[in-house]
Amino acid sequence: MLQPASPPPRTASILVLSVVILVFWGSCSTDGASSSAPEPPEEAPDEIPGSRPGESAPDDRPSAADILESRYTGADDAADVLAVLETSEVEPMDADARLVYAVLLRTEGRFDDSRRELAALVEGHPSMADAWFNLALLEHAQGRSDERDSALESALEADPSLTEALAFSGALAAADSRWTAAENSYTAALEQDNESIDAITGLAWVMAKTERAEEALSLLDRAVELEPDFTYARVDRSRVNVVLGNYNAAEDDLDAAIADEPDVPWHYLDRARIRLRHFKDYQGALEDLNAVESLDSGNFFALVYLAGLHDEERRFTLAEEYYRRVVSMRPDYVWAYLPLGKFSWMNGEYRAAADWFAKAASEDPSEFSFELMNALSLLRAGRGEEARTMLLETLRRFKRGESAYEVVRFCAERGSDFYAVNALNKETNETLRERLWFYMGAVYEIEGNSIGANAVYERIGGRRGEMEYDLAWAALKGMGGAL
Repeated sequence: MLQPASPPPRTASILVLSVVILVFWGSCSTDGASSSAPEPPEEAPDEIPGSRPGESAPDDRPSAADILESRYTGADDAADVLAVLETSEVEPMDADARLVYAVLLRTEGRFDDSRRELAALVEGHPSMADAWFNLALLEHAQGRSDERDSALESALEADPSLTEALAFSGALAAADSRWTAAENSYTAALEQDNESIDAITGLAWVMAKTERAEEALSLLDRAVELEPDFTYARVDRSRVNVVLGNYNAAEDDLDAAIADEPDVPWHYLDRARIRLRHFKDYQGALEDLNAVESLDSGNFFALVYLAGLHDEERRFTLAEEYYRRVVSMRPDYVWAYLPLGKFSWMNGEYRAAADWFAKAASEDPSEFSFELMNALSLLRAGRGEEARTMLLETLRRFKRGESAYEVVRFCAERGSDFYAVNALNKETNETLRERLWFYMGAVYEIEGNSIGANAVYERIGGRRGEMEYDLAWAALKGMGGAL
């Protein structure tokens, strides 16, 4: 299923001083005055960070605006700016400077302090949309959805044209799969700012999820054109291109994402999927998956792909190691039951094999091979009566005279193979015929007919794509395979 590649829309970047900084620098002079909001009353300077009760800042001391302008050059400087603000005796902040201060607090993880500042701002300046919006983002970051929604509503009441708030509203709707509401919010945001990357990429995602991939691709092309360095627009575009079958373009975007963010495991995982599914580039996929594992050893999806890739390439020892890690993380991962049964059989661990095949059979009762392998595993584990009972039950699946019927009967009775071999020679379904030959070989081996068993294994061991072929190959060559 198509899933968004990007982190929460970048309206959250307000929390690390994006639009607020622009508002601040545009409205504040170096003496701290604001053209958009009145200063806090002089009679309550004790409520203003950076001032002392009953004191006013000397004229030769730097203003809050001076400190911010001289010190702030990027989000990484937040702690330094806060330290200066809180240790210097600066003049009382105006509303815009106080908003930046609240955002800096949030950036440093001081949520309660940030909430206190923002609450004071919206109480004193209820029409200050940026303050309400940042309060909404803060509540969202702490999982307080009711408070977030209330603050966001107040932000849009204060300024219905606030692009970031509209885009954030769209992101929240999209997260709840309310696609129409999300589309309306993103469209409204773009009406205010047709170059809003958050709105463009968000609307693209809505288009992708509502099966309008061509429109999504057009929007993401626009996003990459506007911000070539915005990695996650490229990652989203890669996923949309996969849907459209543009696999080379999809891989190209992931190449760029990996070059830009070489330490992000999900980029490698996305590229590995493309290489595996669409290019059959097993070596390239293996390199990507190894990169994921080195960056995030507990990445479940990478472990699943590594297990499957090594299994398909008949590196069974490695495949078993990865599948065991998979089930240690997710014991209910049903797709691991069959390969683990297969590997246990290869290792001669027949009781374990029987258990795994029983689990696989319980998940898919329609597949006869799980039940048949369960029975043969019990037989090889010395539980002959249980095995015979299960084989006779399996026999009921088929009509007398069918090739499968005759083979299963041979497995149950272990007498003459005449009827089974005759039926197999007449079977026109090649895949079914060759798969059934394995069970003949397994019984030959159990009965000590190594020449017959090896002849069967040689016959089918070179084939690919079925469990029985792998079992025959391993019977001849062992589990390790060529690394």
